[in-house]
Amino acid sequence: MAQKKRKKRRRSAADVFLPVLLLALVGTGAVYAAKSLLGGREEPALTAEDSTSPAVTTTVTELTTTTTAAETTAPFPKAAAHTTETVALGDTDKIIARNAVLLKITPDGNTVLAEREADQQIYPASMTKIMTLVTYLRLCGDTAEDDVLIMDADVIAAQRAQMAYTAGFEPGEACRVTDLLYAMMLPSGADAAVMLATHAAGSEAAFAEQMNALAAEMGLKQTHFVNCTGLHEDDHLSSVNDIAQILLYALEDPLAKQIMSAYRHTTTPSPQHEEGIELVSTTLSRLVGNELESLSKPLHIIGGKTGYTNPAGQCLATWAENSEGEEFVSVIAGSTALKPLDAMGDTLTLYQLTCEPLDKIERITLNEADLPDYVHN
Repeated sequence: MAQKKRKKRRRSAADVFLPVLLLALVGTGAVYAAKSLLGGREEPALTAEDSTSPAVTTTVTELTTTTTAAETTAPFPKAAAHTTETVALGDTDKIIARNAVLLKITPDGNTVLAEREADQQIYPASMTKIMTLVTYLRLCGDTAEDDVLIMDADVIAAQRAQMAYTAGFEPGEACRVTDLLYAMMLPSGADAAVMLATHAAGSEAAFAEQMNALAAEMGLKQTHFVNCTGLHEDDHLSSVNDIAQILLYALEDPLAKQIMSAYRHTTTPSPQHEEGIELVSTTLSRLVGNELESLSKPLHIIGGKTGYTNPAGQCLATWAENSEGEEFVSVIAGSTALKPLDAMGDTLTLYQLTCEPLDKIERITLNEADLPDYVHN
């Protein structure tokens, strides 16, 4: 009512100029915001105080599956089909793993090229972290990449007590979610995996329930997760076929694919690590890269995830592309327990079946001395 009683006054130059000035300022702010979104900014070193920022999330206590399911746009990959040409692997002199599967990826449906006990339940070891990655991204989305979590001393201590590998973060260190994702997938940091799981679901146990819910949606028959790391539990199980399906699903997410195909990543500098932590892929560090150049269709492994516990043996899930752009997935489990490069040898030998018959292939062996960046974890 007070506004109605005000007297009308003549429009001055300021009346005309002020709205124009405001519009110009708004436009300038929009341009600045757009530049920030498009990149080009320098990331400052992280401090624990960064965790007080409104953009920081440390715990999510409630989850609903309906919301996350609605955000999933890509359909789940269909189980690969067998053909009359599917090779049943019997010769353990060439491929020594207890379980193996090789798939060809095609738009019309994937095909099983070769397999050995592919539906038998296995201990998936750290191949589990592929499911941890896709479950985390499904629950939290790519927008969580810049969230900052404070590394929990109890998480580090618990993983070390179980002889799990930790990525090198210090208690109280401010860690970007992006860096934790790379730390989980490249050197297989169990500390990073548990931090992410707790952030997404409130606890590792609650997160494992979400992993199992996603596995059920995907139609995985042999899979049941107890933890997010792959540390041995008697009822923490999967199969190489199921792991292949999980990897195929992960490859549909651009961020997951980017992380798993990275050779190296350096974390954001922090007071505890002024130059960041250098993370190296346990998969790609075990390759020279030219092992399959002599094939009639030369092939390169793009990325993947290693795994090892004593009961599981050496495990390796990878995908590869040949010179004609054809893509393939290989999953190996139960290779020799004490020789990590044997799983890579199994994988390289198996990939020969993408263009050669079984009787023409020979086992490929690798020499640790030829791998300058070889990572043992």
